[in-house]
Amino acid sequence: MKKKSVLCILLFTCFFILSGKNRSKLYKTDPVLKKIAFVYSSNFLKFQKEVNLLDSLSNNIGSYKDIKYQIKKTRLAYKKIEFIFDYYQTFYNTSYINGAPLPKISEYFEATNVIHPNGLQALDEVVFEENSLENKQQIKNLANKLKERVDFLLKSHLPIALKPSQIIESIRSGIVRIFTLGITGYDTPGSVNGLEESLVSLQSMETTFSYFKEEINSNANTKFKNIIKVFKKGKNLLLSENNFNNFDRMLFLKEIVNPLYAELLEFQNLNNTLLEPYKKHAQNYKAKNIFDVNFINANFYSELVYLPLDNKKTIKLGKLLFNDPLLSNSGKMSCLTCHSPSKGFTDGLPKSVSNKKGTFGTRNAPTLLNAGYSTRYFLDMRASNLESQVAHVIDNPLEFNTTFKVIINKLTKNNNYRKLFKDAYGGIHKQTINQKSISNAIAAYVNSLKSFNSLFDKYVRNEIKEYPENAKRGFNLFMGKGTCATCHFAPVFNGTTPPFYLETESEVLGITQGFDSISPKLDNDLGRYDNGLKGDKQPYFKNSFKTVSIRNTDLTAPYMHNGLFYTLEDVLAFYNLGGGEGMGLKVENQTLSNAHLNLSKQEINVIIAFIKTLSDTSDHKTNKTKNEVLE
Repeated sequence: MKKKSVLCILLFTCFFILSGKNRSKLYKTDPVLKKIAFVYSSNFLKFQKEVNLLDSLSNNIGSYKDIKYQIKKTRLAYKKIEFIFDYYQTFYNTSYINGAPLPKISEYFEATNVIHPNGLQALDEVVFEENSLENKQQIKNLANKLKERVDFLLKSHLPIALKPSQIIESIRSGIVRIFTLGITGYDTPGSVNGLEESLVSLQSMETTFSYFKEEINSNANTKFKNIIKVFKKGKNLLLSENNFNNFDRMLFLKEIVNPLYAELLEFQNLNNTLLEPYKKHAQNYKAKNIFDVNFINANFYSELVYLPLDNKKTIKLGKLLFNDPLLSNSGKMSCLTCHSPSKGFTDGLPKSVSNKKGTFGTRNAPTLLNAGYSTRYFLDMRASNLESQVAHVIDNPLEFNTTFKVIINKLTKNNNYRKLFKDAYGGIHKQTINQKSISNAIAAYVNSLKSFNSLFDKYVRNEIKEYPENAKRGFNLFMGKGTCATCHFAPVFNGTTPPFYLETESEVLGITQGFDSISPKLDNDLGRYDNGLKGDKQPYFKNSFKTVSIRNTDLTAPYMHNGLFYTLEDVLAFYNLGGGEGMGLKVENQTLSNAHLNLSKQEINVIIAFIKTLSDTSDHKTNKTKNEVLE
């Protein structure tokens, strides 16, 4: 097994190197692409120079002030190339160059070995911690490693092969990155220099886009000029406010981010630029608005399923199965028992009811609305897709407590089910009612539970003009000072990470057994660490739980995996204190900052006002009964 892993790594590295060099001829016949590639390569070399200076300073034990300044210069140099580099080398970027400063395991690099915190975010974080000899040594190690990685990239990544549509897509993805990771502070956990870095990124994108002027379809001229105007307006907004907490993110979203995202697509179409993605992303490049229901393609997360989950027949059948207690051993429990539409597809209990009287499950039931936008499922992330999630419920002794064999026998005896399964799955397998078809139908229904028509969504899509002022202030706090958006990423506001939405995160918050800030006790549920998956049996996953969406949360109380909090006020009070560690608990692997947020009561109230505008169950208020669907 180890030999296979090494072979895979060698093959991937060879592909990484050859993919940059062998296709470099693509841009040589296009003067626009040639210029963009030249500027990108020049900026990459400047970034390498800054990395070398940082490495030299850290090795020679330069002053802390000089090192801090050099880290800033290095990061700003990187921001000029990140939107293109991240588009072409996404996983290398998140693993080694500018990923979150947390331990990780990558399926692409270093087999099953833990990749310790490294790269630019780790440097930004550590340099703003307490000045100590230990920190200086850590900075030295991080700088040395970064130099190694960048030197490797110089040989493998350049020259770069470009295509026009991929440049447009990288700019559009860069806009998403600025909005979700830049102005939120995610990228700058120590310096909080997100506004300046976003300005540099935006400037570089504008410069890159401006080269299209040299060879442009006449139909696209006006659109080109409009886009340049929006770029300039965006730069002015970022220049006009240097206080991170005061920046108007709602204004930036409405007047810069969404217009640029839409108009770049329109330019691409008017300029007859073919859609030729470099790789498959969850981001749907045909979408016009970051908060469109189709901005993220939910089917991306369910490619390896029995049948595509957007099939109307399987969705209808899945809804019927979802509601039917016939599937459970007792004949009294259905999926609806713990996931009621009237409660935002939860059950309103701290921990879910079980099939045994007086006994409850081990965790709180999360909402199923927008559950499909994820790479891992259940709060402990033990399932890899919606289909496999079904099996965990069926054989759980506290839930359905049965087997697929028993369920298949029950469904086969029902004339209506036989007809519906044949209609949906006929021709795939000689036995249409089987484990795969049952799981697929329920997964298809759950995947259809989308919720993107809230008051907030309508406002940022310009479908309505009025939106509460307190909710606007709450959005700005959520995306800025409150740091909520550094874990709950737009547009789903869950833990699936932008700008490509390829991975779902879990977090260690230091959740307690009761909300006692004086004598707190850590909850004993180990979460992801204890989910049965070998790769997740890592110390840093102890007490780690999936970051769920905050959409519809005013309907889904109580909150957290153990149902600890009954109100959003209590949830925000907990975060305001810095989680468990901020309250004095020793939680060495806590991913939530232990620093107090210093949010006032009024600020907490307006954040909640914003969260409440994310509620939308207009299409899912009630489920028809079994008989209504079967008739």
